[in-house]
Amino acid sequence: MSLTLSCCVNGLFAALVAAVLTTYAADEIFQSNLSEKAWLAATLAAFGLPIAVSVWAIIGIWRSAVRHQATAGTIKSALIAKLFASMGALGLVAHLSQTPPPIIENALVVGGIYPFGLPAELSVDGRTLHIDGSITVEVVEQFKELIGKHPEVNQVSLTSPGGSIDAAVEISSIIKERNLSTVADGECSSACTMIFLSSKVRAFDVDASLGFHSPSGGGYGDDVVVNGTSLEIRLAYADAGLSEPFADKVFGTPSNSMWHPIDYVLIREGAVNLFTKARIIQDHEESIKSFNETKPLKIDEFMSVVSAKRDNTNLTYTHMFSLREDEIDWAAMSEEIADNADELICGDAISNLMVKSGAIYTYLYVDKIGKKVGMVKIEKCPIRPNS
Repeated sequence: MSLTLSCCVNGLFAALVAAVLTTYAADEIFQSNLSEKAWLAATLAAFGLPIAVSVWAIIGIWRSAVRHQATAGTIKSALIAKLFASMGALGLVAHLSQTPPPIIENALVVGGIYPFGLPAELSVDGRTLHIDGSITVEVVEQFKELIGKHPEVNQVSLTSPGGSIDAAVEISSIIKERNLSTVADGECSSACTMIFLSSKVRAFDVDASLGFHSPSGGGYGDDVVVNGTSLEIRLAYADAGLSEPFADKVFGTPSNSMWHPIDYVLIREGAVNLFTKARIIQDHEESIKSFNETKPLKIDEFMSVVSAKRDNTNLTYTHMFSLREDEIDWAAMSEEIADNADELICGDAISNLMVKSGAIYTYLYVDKIGKKVGMVKIEKCPIRPNS
């Protein structure tokens, strides 16, 4: 082809194809409800075709420029064409380098490459099935196989940075069907949270946390949803009883970052409704450590908290009066002390859930020489609004 035709026709055609596919077509793909395989194929087409067409046009223009210089003997037009071809190549590379990381990561996961790590390892210990690692299609198949072999399993323990949403949805449906409980054992983020929230009983183990973020594609605006999962995720949150403001906070968190709500927020929302025994013991040990760093704790001129100790899931605080037993009217003050203890424990979201999960809080009162005066024990909390 002539240099003029090559530049004006092929160059313009390539630019239009690249612009339409990488901007408008890609936008429609990311907001679609395609399956993961169809989404991968469409994504590869949206980004692969403009690359192929652009490379074809750039090479064609360059070859036309070389031929034009050789046949026409003019250098100026050929050099200008080569310059524009080079600029086009650099522009294509720059544009593709701005491809949002979530798009690349999702394409890699669906294609069998795992940017978040290898597929999770699954194991069964007693009545608990453990998932440790990234959630992938392979994990779904292993999960189904283990559930089939171990009908005694009633709990799924999760440690995962996330992975495939479609895979998480499949596992979640099995958990709902079998009425299994879930436990977050360490970090459970992104797609893992959908699995965690799919059960009715959702427990936190030692050092557990939930990580949330939006599935939106960063380079295409906050309203663009990768693989059409926005509605599916919102429905999953609603089914778990989470509020609209909570969901809005999740979808307002960029997909390349992570929001880890504090325990108070998760308990208030009902995302977590149980603590494991190990978590209760951990919490008690941390409370004792914190107390020991500041003890004794003076309550007023007549009483101080002098010790804290744990016996299994029972945490006991010993209060010492600066009076002898015969100088203390325990009968008159015991009701107020019990009300204060109840408000302290049951009025706090975390310790309230600790009690519901089996924790016991004991307040032992002794006189100035260590003789027992009375005791208050919190083993059950009354039902409170939003508790």
